[in-house]
Amino acid sequence: MRLDPAGVPLPNRSRHAYRARYLLAGICGLSLLAAAGCGSPAGAGSTVSSTVTIAAVPGVDDAGIYLAQKDGLFAAEGLTNVRIVSFKSQGQVLAALQGGQADIAASDYGDIFYAKATQKAGLRILADGYDATAGVLEVLTLPGKPGKKAMSASNLADPRVLVGMPSDDYLPKLKGTGAPWSLDAAAATSVLTNYLGNGAGSVQWKQMPQSEEISALEQRSVQAILVSEPYIYQAESLHGAVEVLDAYSGSTAGLPLLGYVAMNAWVRDNPAAVADFQAALAKAQAEAAVTGKVQGVLAGLPGAARMKTQTADLITLGSYPTSTSIANLQAVERLIYNSHMIGYAPHVPPMVVGPRS
Repeated sequence: MRLDPAGVPLPNRSRHAYRARYLLAGICGLSLLAAAGCGSPAGAGSTVSSTVTIAAVPGVDDAGIYLAQKDGLFAAEGLTNVRIVSFKSQGQVLAALQGGQADIAASDYGDIFYAKATQKAGLRILADGYDATAGVLEVLTLPGKPGKKAMSASNLADPRVLVGMPSDDYLPKLKGTGAPWSLDAAAATSVLTNYLGNGAGSVQWKQMPQSEEISALEQRSVQAILVSEPYIYQAESLHGAVEVLDAYSGSTAGLPLLGYVAMNAWVRDNPAAVADFQAALAKAQAEAAVTGKVQGVLAGLPGAARMKTQTADLITLGSYPTSTSIANLQAVERLIYNSHMIGYAPHVPPMVVGPRS
């Protein structure tokens, strides 16, 4: 004889009804779980009901996340509460991630591979965010005085010449090396070898915020500057600055510059949130190819990163990839390893989460 939960005998004629009643209760329970956001195609451990915090230095290179937020793409994928927290430097961004103040970081690949190689940081690459194209990073100088030519690339090895470089992506040098200070400086140095050979390593770099490089060039406290957008446009339009070299050309053309990373533990515990972030970002990156989309976001960036609409319309943009290329990431890793910025080369494929090419 079958008993119900209270121990009361169940008549035979009610057995089917009993089964149906408990089956219905099970279905209702599953429905409640789904409504609470506990069920996701990406797997268990979703953080869709809590805040996902992204650390970033607002700028051209991480415009994808601001576009995703502006157009509601995060919410559409289930990430209903995404916070983008601004920092002033790449070092601060990764420190926030590693210290638990952020779940995801928009970080320069130089910093990512440096942290992986020197700190054994458990970083995972969720998506590629921004890749170089011609004109996104240049060494500029002022035009020559009447009767004199402007400085050329071959002049940069002169010990009397100082070249300003961004301090917001500064990396400590390994002891006993003359390595460049950053991925951007490594790329510029690599291109300079075409003009200077081994002398490319003797260029005198002077670190300063990009916002101060233009005034330093105008005041001639430096003779050239390494800058990205929108500072390239400002230097050229305000002071007639001219290009000495394109830092992402030749062997450095098309290199990935910025990616979105998370700590391994967060990736392991939040597979649904990872998948939702990747899906939303991929849509934003695809939208970035539409004329005016990124420019509209750049005009609304927070703080000092905000730029006028007319400036945003005229700057040179890199590309916003919708997939992550292992081969291209390995090219970045080889560049900074061969430049002696890191002592060993991290194995790239295990760092990448999800779709890749």
